[in-house]
Amino acid sequence: MRMSTPRFSSLPSIRFVATSLNKTGSYVAGVALALAMLASAFVPYAGNTAHAVAAQQATTPFLTLPFEATERMSILSGWYYSSSGGLHNGIDYINGSVNRLNTWKTFAVIASADGEACGNCTSRQGNAVWVKHNVNGVTYYTYYGHLASISDDIPLGSQSRTLTVKRGQFLGWAGDTGARGVLHLHFALYTAGSRPLDPYTIGKLRQYYPQPNDAAPGIGWFINE
Repeated sequence: MRMSTPRFSSLPSIRFVATSLNKTGSYVAGVALALAMLASAFVPYAGNTAHAVAAQQATTPFLTLPFEATERMSILSGWYYSSSGGLHNGIDYINGSVNRLNTWKTFAVIASADGEACGNCTSRQGNAVWVKHNVNGVTYYTYYGHLASISDDIPLGSQSRTLTVKRGQFLGWAGDTGARGVLHLHFALYTAGSRPLDPYTIGKLRQYYPQPNDAAPGIGWFINE
């Protein structure tokens, strides 16, 4: 598995940023913005702009949800984290109420498509799993970040050792590694050239995404088979 190495910049702690923002706005809004700041440091493609990313959006979505849908699941942040155009480069999912941080719980993270998985095998946000996918001859990578733990089956630390996984297979538990005190999953999609794409080609703020607690979510949401 060959992947470009993402770049990181140093950031203040998420809890500090969120708490500071709370002086002028909601705590949850501060958390969302702080997470977006962290995600913005995780940019594996130099020179990204909103226009360039939008132009490269995948035309054939192939992914399902990276967890089993329940009434408790919510979207904290979408592809954009503000109406001014700030890029989040992924989707943050939580198990709890968006407006009540103390309700957020861990949840099982699963593969959103078939592929080859490795854990902590390149630069990352805390514990993370990468899965390489081949879709009609085109290579993509999905990314599952901030995990509390990674499945014992998944090889760690090297892109040369991977595990074949199926859609829906357990990858690990959502957590707050790399984002202390903010328990969530950062889910992202990249091209083979490490350009980030919106996993569901919606490219919007949180409220525009299908809520992950619908009665029958699944493949029909995002791909045609």
